[in-house]
Amino acid sequence: MRAEDIVGICFFGLLITGLVVTISGSRTSFTPKQRAHRRGVGIGLIGFTLFAFGLVSFLLIHSSPRQVVEGNLWNVRQPMHGGAQFIITDRSSRTVQIRCTYNGPGLLAGERARVRYVEYNGKLIEMDMLSGPYQVWHLREPSGEDGYAWWMFVGIVCGFFAYRQLAQNKRDQITDR
Repeated sequence: MRAEDIVGICFFGLLITGLVVTISGSRTSFTPKQRAHRRGVGIGLIGFTLFAFGLVSFLLIHSSPRQVVEGNLWNVRQPMHGGAQFIITDRSSRTVQIRCTYNGPGLLAGERARVRYVEYNGKLIEMDMLSGPYQVWHLREPSGEDGYAWWMFVGIVCGFFAYRQLAQNKRDQITDR
């Protein structure tokens, strides 16, 4: 199993757990204090999950080797969400699936290219076309690690609201005594 798959499974497992705990805080069978505590814990778990996912993904992309492969492009696809995906095969028949944000001409099946990519997520960093009508074409893209800062930011915001919820609940418990 790839590290990317493990990170995704852990992310969704913790996120769903956090949502279940948060939603269970709306059950009327609990006292208002118990409901507030469950909501705070659930939002805290969601915040932790988002922050951890962003941080782990950032670190794995940042520390992942940048491989270079030279070979023929094939199975060029442009999914609905934008960007492109293709497979490149080198002389030793090693195949690598590459993802990029570029969506346009220049990616032709059967043409030779030299591709530098992030091993962890298969994200294209640089590509030089070596044959075909786009032979002198060069493409450069970021590795994608900066996008995970948003996940960490949203996790911090959720953590702030969870802290406020739990702190308010603790203050209410102290004043009730």
